[in-house]
Formats: sequence, structure tokens, C-alpha cells
Amino acid sequence: MMNRNGLWLSEAGLAVVRFRNEEVRRACRDLPGVQRRWGHVVARAISRRLQQLEAMSALADLDFLPFESHEHDNGVFEVEVTEDLALFIEGAQDRSEGEALMFAITVMDLRERSTMAATS
Repeated sequence: MMNRNGLWLSEAGLAVVRFRNEEVRRACRDLPGVQRRWGHVVARAISRRLQQLEAMSALADLDFLPFESHEHDNGVFEVEVTEDLALFIEGAQDRSEGEALMFAITVMDLRERSTMAATS
């Protein structure tokens, strides 16, 4: 179902987080690799942010969560992980889990924050 602002709402109440490809999944979920690349503190921040995204029922929830986010012109949302790092996500409804309609978030990338979002 779509709300009046054109954002997807979930009837199920929780989001399913997916990853654009295996490389992005490993960059976010492979704890030893994430800790080697970013350090223990940032690895925990990435894990926490993914858990917060899983608890969302719509992209509109980003407005109420305790971190910065910014929608780019192409519909991709930049979600702050740290001052310098962000997850880039897209949201959509999905029926791939049988007939139940659910809200899915696809993590497109994990990289340095854009200048525009970091200063807004």
C-alpha cells in the first residue's frame, strides 16, 4: 500500500533487507571482514543501522529514526552510518515470499557519504 506521499507502507510491519549483490552483502554482514576494513566501532554501527532498517515499515520511517538520511534525485536514500560512511538504499514492495506483500529494502552500496548529504 502507498501512503499519500507516495512512500511504500508494509502491511507486515517489518522490512526485509536485501543486498544488491554478494559483494555489498559481504561489505555489510561479514563481521570479520567489516572489522578489518572499518574497525570494531564502525562494524557495530553498520550492524546497528541494518537492524534499524529491518525494523522500519516504510521509507517514511527514516524521518523518525535517530540518524541522518537524504533522498537523492534518483530515488536512492543515503543513510548515515557514521560522520563519514553511509548505506545507500532503495525501497519497494515485494511479493517474492509467497503471496504476502512486504516492504523490502535493497542496500545498493556502503561507502563514504556524499558531500551534499554530509552538509545538509
